[in-house]
Amino acid sequence: MLKDVLRKARFDVAILDIGIDPDDDLNSDGIKGLEAIREMDGSGTRCIVVTGWQGGDRLDLLADAQQKLGVDWAYMKERYEAQAVIAKLTELLERASERRLSHATPMANLCASMEPWRFEDLLLGGLSPNGGVKTLYVLVARLLSSVVPIIPMCPELPMEKGADGVWAGLYWSRALSTAVAVELGSASRWNGEVSSVVSDMDRLQPLGIAPDLIESVRERNVQGRLWELPGVDRDKFPD
Repeated sequence: MLKDVLRKARFDVAILDIGIDPDDDLNSDGIKGLEAIREMDGSGTRCIVVTGWQGGDRLDLLADAQQKLGVDWAYMKERYEAQAVIAKLTELLERASERRLSHATPMANLCASMEPWRFEDLLLGGLSPNGGVKTLYVLVARLLSSVVPIIPMCPELPMEKGADGVWAGLYWSRALSTAVAVELGSASRWNGEVSSVVSDMDRLQPLGIAPDLIESVRERNVQGRLWELPGVDRDKFPD
């Protein structure tokens, strides 16, 4: 069940109680949860482990988890201090976005399984950005900072150029737990209008889905748009 949740969303911080069942001193479901998080999300989620039992077995489990799985902080319930916990959570959350973005650039998320040079070449040829590839990287970083990591619907060809000259692709945002559409096109085409989706995006958006604009960003002569696609199921995207 936890793995199903992690397929849909990612979390900046997780607090895990080693023994979730209060009637079972041998319960270690919290460690199993930590294992699932590390398997699905690597070190992207900061993990705090809590235990209220000071028996040797439980402390051994905690020490083993710290060594093998990585624990960002741990504390005993008997020594709980609200201010200390709040301070640690604040610290971890303040560093969360920086840590998330450090794992892969937004452009790397966007190009998915395509070789970066090939993806860049397609966009350069299709958009002719003033300032070249640097313009693309700055634009994509600004556009996608709130939604990465993202999973493309078609990893081998994540974005396609439509008849209107706009590049568009569908992705699953684990940061927002929703499907999103990404559009890149000439800034002159949209002329500052952000109220409607370009007509050629109909080929990508599922039938009956009404996109909601999340972000519209311009960098020199290139415009990027980010749309939320509510109601699209996670299973339409690969693992």
